[in-house]
Amino acid sequence: MLTSPQPPRWLAFALLLSATACSKSADKSAVTAANAASLQGPATVAVQVQAVGTTTGVTDQTYSGTIEAENMASLAFNVAGSVRRVLVREGDQVRQGQLLAELNPEEYAGVLAGTDASLLEARDQARRSKQLFASESLTERELVQANAGLQRAEANARIARKHLADTYLRAPFAGLISAKMVEPGVSAMPGAPAFSLIKTEQVFARAVVPEAEIGRMRRGTSVRVQVPALGREVKGTVQVISPVADPTSRSFSLKVLLPNPGLRLLPGMLASMRIPLPAGQGTAGVVAVAPQLVVQEADGASVVYVADAASKTARRRRVVLGPVQGNQVVVSQGLTANEQVIVAGQQRLHDGQAIRVIQ
Repeated sequence: MLTSPQPPRWLAFALLLSATACSKSADKSAVTAANAASLQGPATVAVQVQAVGTTTGVTDQTYSGTIEAENMASLAFNVAGSVRRVLVREGDQVRQGQLLAELNPEEYAGVLAGTDASLLEARDQARRSKQLFASESLTERELVQANAGLQRAEANARIARKHLADTYLRAPFAGLISAKMVEPGVSAMPGAPAFSLIKTEQVFARAVVPEAEIGRMRRGTSVRVQVPALGREVKGTVQVISPVADPTSRSFSLKVLLPNPGLRLLPGMLASMRIPLPAGQGTAGVVAVAPQLVVQEADGASVVYVADAASKTARRRRVVLGPVQGNQVVVSQGLTANEQVIVAGQQRLHDGQAIRVIQ
């Protein structure tokens, strides 16, 4: 069933901010007029305040992410040589074990023929030495040397046989050829990438989860994933939660495993994931404010200003924002219920600024 894709959290926040801006225009006009009148007097900013409200706790979280392959590998020849044939192209679906390309084998075939001949001689020598030793015509040391020669010949033959086999490059698993870096006639070096192979029978939808929210995530949780490029919703499960935070953003990687019949989900597609919270996480009484009350500072911090009635000053509060709910945004850290948040005039404030509350 086709459903409308859920917007990313930043987009929902931006739309909500735009929609609610007009509702405060009248109040802001009053505050602006009061501030203009106060220019002739003390440096006091006129503001309006409102008690912080609460809202019902969220039952799920929405994250923007990207589709990734379940597995990917860079394929290379293990031996050097001239490329003889390339049998696949970018975008081809291949089977496990399918031949992708091969090198000219003449040199390695010649080496194998030589080692096989040496192996025949060593086997014959070892057989004769055993007979002579049994008739006491050969010393034990000479018998040991003959057997050691046989073992060296066998090892050389195995290595030569493997080198010849390595002139054929095969797919280690079924998947799609995402890149091809070789052509017939070019020289291939051991370890140099020849193909990129991705496994897409199943794919991951990968999202970045803030540190404050990663504790709510659980492996095995059923997730609905919207893929705008296909106009469809896919159900998957949380499969991977990174145990280590990114040192710069202090966020964690989360991966949702999705089935991919028909291989229509392609790596790089955008995805929107709705992840339900576990039982007990969606509680009532979550502190929430209107998004236009939040000031975004130059360093990216989210700040609100609270009125201190005793000192008649504005106090700067750094807050951590959660998901958007209706016409409010959840504040997961930094505020408590019933505090007096400044709702008009906050753009002119700094911490400790003298204020005058108007109705």
